[in-house]
Amino acid sequence: MNFSVAKSPLSSFVTWPLFMLVTSGIVWGLIFSLNRIAVGGGIPFIAYVFWMGAGASLLLFALGLATRSLPKLQWAHIKGYLVLGTISFGLSYSVLAVVAPEVPSGVLSLGATLTPIFTYPAAALFKLDRFAFLRTFGLVCGLAAVALIVVPETSLPSPSMVPWVLLGMVAPLLYVANAIIIALLKPPPSGALPLACGTLSAGTVFMLLVTAVTGEWWWFEGPMEDADWALVMAASVMALAFYMMIEIIRLSGPVYFTTVNFIIPLTGIGWGFIFFDDSHSFWIWAALALMILGVFLVNRSNKTQS
Repeated sequence: MNFSVAKSPLSSFVTWPLFMLVTSGIVWGLIFSLNRIAVGGGIPFIAYVFWMGAGASLLLFALGLATRSLPKLQWAHIKGYLVLGTISFGLSYSVLAVVAPEVPSGVLSLGATLTPIFTYPAAALFKLDRFAFLRTFGLVCGLAAVALIVVPETSLPSPSMVPWVLLGMVAPLLYVANAIIIALLKPPPSGALPLACGTLSAGTVFMLLVTAVTGEWWWFEGPMEDADWALVMAASVMALAFYMMIEIIRLSGPVYFTTVNFIIPLTGIGWGFIFFDDSHSFWIWAALALMILGVFLVNRSNKTQS
């Protein structure tokens, strides 16, 4: 005899990928505030990124060991780990960490929306995608949003923040470079857990080399303070965020995952308000609206082609 249970409207709407997508947007948004607490609290930014990666890698390795899902060590996989780890973790989070104490975390989180917008022209340039009017207009919206952040004198709390904001925008450009290189390399398929562990491990090794070259060694000293706890939390959040990113892409595809860029700036602004009581000017909210419109236009065209 077969028994079936009728699905409620809520269960049919709240799918596992959707739950992970929303959770991913919340934790990615939290990272910007944790960066600000940790680096602003005195942890050198290079050491901070290294220990964040080391902690996240250890968590994922332990989980992979328990589930027999460790990273594959063939050269084709290692190449993918090195590219992903160096660019999408090591370099990009070094940029975000160094600017974290200088700019409101909510403003930095707006950069997340620029990744899919800037990926479009880069993909078209390398003949990985084709030009389309809607997507081009989405790119214009993204550029206009950046202008709204850095041009008006009353946009930011202080005009001295403008260079730091522009430096922070390098992070989404690094994500774009990472996406293009991976598309050109075409690494072999891998499970979410092994790929997340391998990526963060490679990024940690890269940051270890950077630490050795710069001499910015740092260790937890004395009683745990806010900056130390922020680092511990950032490592946990990073492990969860990288795993969910890869798992969402595996289950529902990269186009579906790009919708997380609607969530990250909103949660980034929310976390900034909770931790720092940040408030933002009209120009920042207008920039956010333009960025979301830009992501929508780029993503809508993607869905049509799919």
